Amino acid sequence: MKSPDNGPLIDTAAGETVLDNGPLMDTAAGETVPDNCPLMDTAAGETVSWTAVIDTPIITCNRPVTEETKQRKVLVPLAAFKYMCTNNHQCVQLNLTKDERAKASTVTGPGVLSLRVCEMTCGNGSMLPLPQSFKLTTPDTVAVDVESFSHSVTGRVDNSDLLRAMQSAFATELVKKKQLALGGVATAGRSVKVVASIQSSSVKLTLDTDESYDLAIASTTVTILANTIYGYRHALASLLQLVDWCDLSQSFRMVSAVTIVDKPAYKHRGIMLDTARNFIPVQLMHRLIRTMGMHKLNVLHLHLTDSSSFPLEIKADHRFNQYGLYQSNMAYTQVQVAALVAYAKVHGVKVIPEIDAPAHVGAGWQWGPDYNMGELALCWANNPWMAHCLEAPCGQLNPFNEYVYDLLDLVWTEIGAMFDSDVFHLGGDEVFFECWIDSPVFADKVRNKTNHAEYIEIWATFQERVQNKLWARDPAKRITLWSSDLTTSSYIASLPPDKVSIQSWNMLELNEPKRFTDAGYSYIASFQEAHYLDCGLNGIARKDNGWCAPYKTWQVIYDQLLNPNVTADNNHLVLGGELVLWTEVTGAAALEDKIWPRAAAFAERAWTNPNMTWLDAMDRMTIAAHRVVESGSGAEMLQPLWCRLNPGGCTLLTD
Repeated sequence: MKSPDNGPLIDTAAGETVLDNGPLMDTAAGETVPDNCPLMDTAAGETVSWTAVIDTPIITCNRPVTEETKQRKVLVPLAAFKYMCTNNHQCVQLNLTKDERAKASTVTGPGVLSLRVCEMTCGNGSMLPLPQSFKLTTPDTVAVDVESFSHSVTGRVDNSDLLRAMQSAFATELVKKKQLALGGVATAGRSVKVVASIQSSSVKLTLDTDESYDLAIASTTVTILANTIYGYRHALASLLQLVDWCDLSQSFRMVSAVTIVDKPAYKHRGIMLDTARNFIPVQLMHRLIRTMGMHKLNVLHLHLTDSSSFPLEIKADHRFNQYGLYQSNMAYTQVQVAALVAYAKVHGVKVIPEIDAPAHVGAGWQWGPDYNMGELALCWANNPWMAHCLEAPCGQLNPFNEYVYDLLDLVWTEIGAMFDSDVFHLGGDEVFFECWIDSPVFADKVRNKTNHAEYIEIWATFQERVQNKLWARDPAKRITLWSSDLTTSSYIASLPPDKVSIQSWNMLELNEPKRFTDAGYSYIASFQEAHYLDCGLNGIARKDNGWCAPYKTWQVIYDQLLNPNVTADNNHLVLGGELVLWTEVTGAAALEDKIWPRAAAFAERAWTNPNMTWLDAMDRMTIAAHRVVESGSGAEMLQPLWCRLNPGGCTLLTD
């Protein structure tokens, strides 16, 4: 078995490799060993050990003690700088004195702070997202051993496997910190006790799950109070940001006295990922989920199918995949999906499936005539495509073919068994009426061929049938739809507001947030004016930078409120938001750079919703970008490294 290079920090040219030492690894099923040991020297006998607890990889980096590894610390020059927190606001770089340099490895304190320790303890600290309440009693830190964190949990926790997996994921992230710290060489630190109480036994992650937590640190004792296991997990994510490497003392330091009271501003905080336009490997989704958990994002919404491909395995009818896969190895098996959902729970993330209908349908549905079932998808791959859809290939379901409803029910049955979600996304986006107008199927179904209102009524009837079919199977399932012609004031009444939420993508033009909430509908903010990550990139068929240019910077994302023009009485109807990445011009190699660190800016807006602008978050966002890369994921950099080493030294833009 061979483990591919999944680590952006691995230097294969220098002979660094990731060794597969896990006997349970199934690389054929897409399981991989992440690159958690970027400084590994396999030629010197260093290895990566791999185990798993309910699909959570636990990595141990085994480094034999040799003269060469002993020299790693010696070869690193002593730090030349210290940092001071000025006005409890910003770290300032200062030169170490000769005496301070001589004893820097043994002295820490207010006058001799490393950059990372100063970042943790100055002002609001370096946490992102910011907690709702962060009270630092003292800027002092304590030296800790990152491999000696013990956990004690009391309360009503029934799923001990999930609890242990969360703790193991936490331990793995601590080990990564050590491997990035000068080859893992560190002076001794103290053991840390993490004592927690969890009040609820439920492990179901729903829209109404209580994700709040309290966290207090007193010296080397961490106390966590949470109502659910997911609040507990969020507390561990916060704790990770309160432990960092100090290059002056050559030790790991933990904030020694802090109190955090925290809960999310919004229930739904997610990323929508299109897996149909370009195939996204499942192991990359695992890494995305892990990084989402770092930032307390709790929803991965998968746009699983489109007119271009149908990559989700459907066992009851293999024709969806026979006709819908790009190629045989570009499929998401049900085993992989189940593992993805389980892994996501460990990181506090719910996976929501979307099967778009009636538009954005084609590949995987084009076989009807060959099996005497009539046209299932209309205008499939028509050319010129511009006359029948917004992008190639075209395709929309035939609402008059009864087989369509039976097949949708079959697909939903298998999806329900794969995804542990209280929400199902039915798409409902961009129905292009010209596709239906030019189809012979509609010739005797409409009174006036050019009257779009008649087609919306047909669409509304289709929507009512499919949602009732879904609710007959699962009455408690909540449905989400994209905003569209069907959600305008003239037609939205066909959607029951107590069971349907709208994902709003057209904020400014139609003032959707206010209109939806005034009508009693809950919504998810995915405004193309701020939240579309593909905007400003290449056009797919013409010389431009896309329909929704310009590029949405992290500053635009950070400053965009999720409840524009919504009245105070209706604020409870704002569920939260999602960043959106359509992948027409994005593949696996560039995926993470498109998402991070912009998603970190969104995470703070959705979790904290602070009364501040991007300028207040600039330094912490720079840190967040580095933190993502250090965890083993990809991210764009926001500034030259010099700017982090000199906080405030790169401030230029003020608006």
